[in-house]
Amino acid sequence: MTSKVIITAVPNRLGQLLRKKGGVSRGLALKAASMNVENLREEFVGAIPGEIAALEAILTAGGGQRITGPDLDAMLRRASQILTLSGTYGFDRLDTVVKRFCDLVIGMIENGIEEVAPVSVHLRAMRLVTPGAAEISETEAAHMLAGLASVRAHYALDRAKDPQE
Repeated sequence: MTSKVIITAVPNRLGQLLRKKGGVSRGLALKAASMNVENLREEFVGAIPGEIAALEAILTAGGGQRITGPDLDAMLRRASQILTLSGTYGFDRLDTVVKRFCDLVIGMIENGIEEVAPVSVHLRAMRLVTPGAAEISETEAAHMLAGLASVRAHYALDRAKDPQE
């Protein structure tokens, strides 16, 4: 089974504003954008647990025995929203776990794996590092990430690592 990738061009609002006559300076535009991002922090960070719950709902909707390719595709799209939020607001651990989840899901789609267990483990890891969850130590985080790597290795889903990860 091959995964379908859809690339969507997102208009660059900042670029559009800078090209307009009478627009604002680059510095002011960046400052305003930064303020907008910060003003939305509480609302967006508060949405992360709901996004994880939506992923869990996709997992359980199929009866908890198998997960289909279309459901995995849907999970990948939902996970990208969490990835955007974790990156925007600097939640490095969550960002790492969500990237590993995406690697897992892509590998499962590419290899036709429909087992629920590896997805469930990664979703639980997301819960552990969600903003507002109990703080875990560096040692605990490293142990958790090693466990996620062993899950991917068990299913032979280790992909070439991105040097920026």
